[in-house]
Amino acid sequence: MTKLKNILIVPDKFKGSLSAAGVADALEAAVRRTMVGGTAARVVKLPMADGGDGSMEVVEAALGGACERVMVDTVDALMRPLRAPVLLFDGGRGAFIEMAKVCGLAMLAPEERNPEKTTTYGLGVLIAEAIARGCQKIVIGIGGSSTNDGGEGLMRALMKEDTERWPGGALSVPRGECPTATRVLNAPQRGIFLHERVVLTVACDVDNPLLGPNGATMVYGPQKGADAAMLERLEQRMERWAAEAGLDTALPGGGAAGGVGAALARLGAQLVPGWQLFGEMAGLEQKIAEADAVVTGEGRFDGQSLDGKLIWGVLSLCKIYKKKPVVVCGQCTLPPGVWKKAGIADVYALNEIEPDTGRCIADAAALLSGSRTRIAGCDEAGRGCLAGPVFAAAVILPEGFSHPLLNDSKQLTEAQRDELRPIIEREALAWAVTPVSAEEIDRINILNASIEGMRRSLDRLSVKPDLVLVDGNRFKPWRDVPAHTVVKGDATIQAIAAASVLAKTHRDEYMRRLAREYPQYGWDRNMAYPTEEHRAAIRQHGVTPYHRRSFNLLGDEKTLF
Repeated sequence: MTKLKNILIVPDKFKGSLSAAGVADALEAAVRRTMVGGTAARVVKLPMADGGDGSMEVVEAALGGACERVMVDTVDALMRPLRAPVLLFDGGRGAFIEMAKVCGLAMLAPEERNPEKTTTYGLGVLIAEAIARGCQKIVIGIGGSSTNDGGEGLMRALMKEDTERWPGGALSVPRGECPTATRVLNAPQRGIFLHERVVLTVACDVDNPLLGPNGATMVYGPQKGADAAMLERLEQRMERWAAEAGLDTALPGGGAAGGVGAALARLGAQLVPGWQLFGEMAGLEQKIAEADAVVTGEGRFDGQSLDGKLIWGVLSLCKIYKKKPVVVCGQCTLPPGVWKKAGIADVYALNEIEPDTGRCIADAAALLSGSRTRIAGCDEAGRGCLAGPVFAAAVILPEGFSHPLLNDSKQLTEAQRDELRPIIEREALAWAVTPVSAEEIDRINILNASIEGMRRSLDRLSVKPDLVLVDGNRFKPWRDVPAHTVVKGDATIQAIAAASVLAKTHRDEYMRRLAREYPQYGWDRNMAYPTEEHRAAIRQHGVTPYHRRSFNLLGDEKTLF
């Protein structure tokens, strides 16, 4: 197994804790700190967004220097004066607008959050400004909003600008009972106004419809400050507005941002998944194709994560190239059976290590990077042997440990293993090696014996770990410490590789001593593995008390008992 050389880190933000770029930096530090060859690995960081907070920074990074922020006078969600950015690109022909930067939930204090009062008017002002600057393509990320007005505010802002700047424009039609609604009903099917010159694209990370139990109000209203009574009033208001404005109440994504998805779609916008839009800009698919390993994540990994959000998008691209990504998150609410079936290799949740929510959020960077996490690596040696114990080891390496030889013990020569053993035993914060006898292997089987040996080694550690990483794909819970299995972990995780070296060298030493008692089996050479020499000796001399009688000792031939 070769070391991982090309690792792609493609996370979303951890909302309320870290930006996507901050998450990517912390995960890179974890790779450098914990992985075999991590210091030499090529780590590609691709912070992503889904249309919400931080989307503009992702677009800026993807475009490099080929863009410019301009500040526009507008208003926030409570109609207070505000200067908000519009990102111009493609020589000024394109504009990106992040709704969260003008009427975002994070911009309001908790006591200010009231979706009966918040409005999308300021967003409409930004769209109008982009059009006034001659932008022909406008991309809007609509996540992270504090509003639930169905886009009525932005439509009013657009009509005001249309009337003031372009009398007789495409939206200027005779007013009826509801001026906003009648003007919207006559909007062109494509583009906002100026005779279909503007192409509008919306980055949307949800597929909720406008109305109903899964709609904008009932699903997202509570997090924006609505209580049960307010939810009913908001839903009724949304029903009236949808009828007046002719909004598509069943449109997937129409409920995004409190109905902004439906409003912009009514103005001719195309709704696309945010991950897809930003992924295309940043070359995500090509980077996944080139990667040896893919790590993604977000603050809360739940059912919505596998329904059109970034993790779902990364997973869908990984499937094309037959790769299984690892997910890192603050909290995971999905059972393993669900995410394993989806094709995810493993999920690491920070709250497994730090259950206190406040501290988990505050210390997310340290938890992600592993700088405060004591990781115990576990591995065994001798599982496929015909005689002797299986040896299991647990090792906690210190911060900053690195050695150029460290790798899966099977990839090392005997001399290299012997060189590493005293270094690991001297430098480790804690280590333990435990044999499990052939008799016990016969009684509980080799898999259970290997797991039991690793658990006993963990019990013997002088330092309690915060996280246990085990080579392979099977393990049993140990105390209250989170444990994860890592297939071929002895070639990818430093602590597991160190455990593999100790398990192998301790077992080889034991088998050499045993070979002095039973020299005819060649255990000092074959270490009791099923070599032809070993099986020929069994045929000639029979079995010893150290042979594993539950094993097929003679291969395809009939055993002696």
